[in-house]
Amino acid sequence: MMSRNVRTSFITIMLALIVLSMQQVDAFLDEFERGKFGDDWVVDQNAPKNDFRGWSIDKGEVVYDPAKGANSRLMTGEQAWKDYTVECNIKFMAAGNYPGGIRTYVDAKTGGHYAVWFYPPTKTIKLYSGTVFDINPGIVTLGEHVGVPYDAKEDVFYYVKVIHKGKQIEVWFGKSKDKAEKIIEKNDGKFKSGLFAFDGYNQPVHFDNILITGPGIPRSDGEAVESQDKLAIAWGILKSNKISK
Repeated sequence: MMSRNVRTSFITIMLALIVLSMQQVDAFLDEFERGKFGDDWVVDQNAPKNDFRGWSIDKGEVVYDPAKGANSRLMTGEQAWKDYTVECNIKFMAAGNYPGGIRTYVDAKTGGHYAVWFYPPTKTIKLYSGTVFDINPGIVTLGEHVGVPYDAKEDVFYYVKVIHKGKQIEVWFGKSKDKAEKIIEKNDGKFKSGLFAFDGYNQPVHFDNILITGPGIPRSDGEAVESQDKLAIAWGILKSNKISK
């Protein structure tokens, strides 16, 4: 009797895990290994389709070259995306000021946004809100962090994460995902949803391993992420550990 109960329980658990493995996971992942941007990536301010200006992919990394398209954003997502967490790797290729950073809750029409910007000479990270695509007009500083763990090294990947939950905004930063620290926290309700963007200004900067998780968010190729032949739980752990540069 005991053996039958154990066997029945095991079968029930396995069936539940199989169902979970077939469910879609609310996550957008792009590791840029295919060598070109998919249709879900566009440059802001009405750039023609497939005109990526200073943005390109080289050796599996997103490359921003200000000489080819200064002050532009490479965007993905939908206006309805909200309460999401975004994490990626960022690498600064020069020590000068204004390399840019990342933006969240971007309004594709007006350019309104939240932005996390980096200032290598002073080892400063700032959280802004802005009203248009240009970072300068209407800018409001919501928080800033100076120094450790940001040591402003060149040609080295760092990890950055922004969490939106209601009005709460958290910025995490570190030399890797497992060494990240919460460096800024702020409540602000100016923007309630929007796209994500890599943000380039007047210094070269690289990005990689973009992961956005939240309700109803599809994968980078326009299809929802599926576990395929892996259990959903194991797949989630695998992808969460992927961003570790």
